[in-house]
Amino acid sequence: VGKTTLAKKVLHDPKIEYDFFARAFIYVSQQFERTEVFLNILGSIGQLTEEAKNMPEEKLAEHVREQLKTRMYLIVMDDVWKIEDWDKLKVAFPTNKKRSRVLITTRNTSVAIYANPVEPYHLDFLTFDASRELLRRKVFGENKCPEEVEQYELHIVKKGDGLP
Repeated sequence: VGKTTLAKKVLHDPKIEYDFFARAFIYVSQQFERTEVFLNILGSIGQLTEEAKNMPEEKLAEHVREQLKTRMYLIVMDDVWKIEDWDKLKVAFPTNKKRSRVLITTRNTSVAIYANPVEPYHLDFLTFDASRELLRRKVFGENKCPEEVEQYELHIVKKGDGLP
């Protein structure tokens, strides 16, 4: 299981859904638009309006903060690449005392530590055999990998370099 899959499982856990009324899964990535991230958050919590779509970026960040301020929320920020990216996004999250949380997935340990100095949770890479087994299950299900595509299977597994 990879970072994104694990974060989605947490977000959709029945207890989490019960405890956190406002939830969002936001894919950030290497090239993200702050405005799009903020609009996606509003859409996920049912607060996206035409007025919000036309707000300047700083006003939009403030609007997101206002919408979250009174809610208990869990926002997953998936695939944050740089500390500077987190700095641009965190302004939208209020520091309320409502047990709200932002969960960040990243490949960069310094981003995780910068966002929260508590030791981050690390996921190990898959072994070659585990990667191969995962690929086979996803592509062929219970069936065996046909010999004529086995060379491609090996190439794909090597390219994946231990990522699920």
